[in-house]
Amino acid sequence: MEPGWFVLLVFMLVEVLLVLLLVMPMPNNAVRGAVVNLVSSLWDQSGLRYTFYIFLAADVFYFWYVCDALLHPLYDFGLIMPFEVVSCEIKAGMYQAERNAYITGFSLFLFLILHRLIDIQKRLHMSREAAKSAGAPVPMGQPVDPGGKFHYQ
Repeated sequence: MEPGWFVLLVFMLVEVLLVLLLVMPMPNNAVRGAVVNLVSSLWDQSGLRYTFYIFLAADVFYFWYVCDALLHPLYDFGLIMPFEVVSCEIKAGMYQAERNAYITGFSLFLFLILHRLIDIQKRLHMSREAAKSAGAPVPMGQPVDPGGKFHYQ
């Protein structure tokens, strides 16, 4: 694997860890607050955020490069033939292009998911905090009413 693809794979794995950290079940609101504050404080650091944006730009570039290769796999050869006739070297190159497209595509998708999850978890933590400060206990998994009451389903 080339170094550029390896760096993008590591970036995708970091995104996977952050997304899993945000979607895992939380035992109480204090733990949710700690996790959300940790991820938010990481995201609020401008150097880290710009690093993420640089990796995102590299992902977009690599994804564009690989999608073009996937759209025209035999364009350079000027051949259109059944897949069984294609040599093993060409099949290996096509497999690598497909693998790299998955890596970059999942990384782009996870970036969007991570950006939205941070906002959703912040809002959930604040609404649970507001409901608890109002004095009405809200069981986990129950929707919070703006008036501080909850509804059993």
